[in-house]
Amino acid sequence: MRRIYSVALAVIATVGFGSARADFVPWSYNWEPSSLAIKAGGAGTGGLALTDEALKHADGTSDVVVTNIRAFSSATRSSPDTFTNAPIFFTLVLKDETSGQTGTLKFGGVFNGSISATSANVKATFTAPLFETLKLGGHTYTVNLGSFAPPGPPSASNAGSISANVAVDQTTSGGGGGGGGGGGGNAPEPSTLLLSCLGLTSLGLGGWRKWRQKV
Repeated sequence: MRRIYSVALAVIATVGFGSARADFVPWSYNWEPSSLAIKAGGAGTGGLALTDEALKHADGTSDVVVTNIRAFSSATRSSPDTFTNAPIFFTLVLKDETSGQTGTLKFGGVFNGSISATSANVKATFTAPLFETLKLGGHTYTVNLGSFAPPGPPSASNAGSISANVAVDQTTSGGGGGGGGGGGGNAPEPSTLLLSCLGLTSLGLGGWRKWRQKV
């Protein structure tokens, strides 16, 4: 009987669950801001400093940081530095690691608000398009820009940021794809396999009992 149960578990593990496993798509990315410093108006003593990070790597769908933002200013609170539709643009270079194919997307926005040596009140508004798609290596990458965490006063330890989400379609291991005929069909669900194996186990148990009774 132990052998029958072992066979049932082996069938479920190798056929039912193995076919449902998905491989995550590897990719790399680099965000390039149009400027590393957005100069303020008004008193004109400060602005916003942006970071330009090196090439990064990811697997499957992931949130990514576009840039970190810090305010700098020596203006007084009563006469702050200001931003009025100050433009910023970001270029994303995205690479599908498996195929080696690359693509480029561009996003933009504007900053509004004010900063001083002791305060920060800055908002970012992103301009259309807010999301774009790339098809690389047989996969579709959907990039959605729009998350903004404003910077604190110049003395703040933590930086503000702009982030994005990159959604990547997955590929099922063992692949398969189109083409014609041949015996395939869809693999049965694990639950169906489990019920079938339990049924076989019950039949085996009943036969074993009858054999014992004859003996």
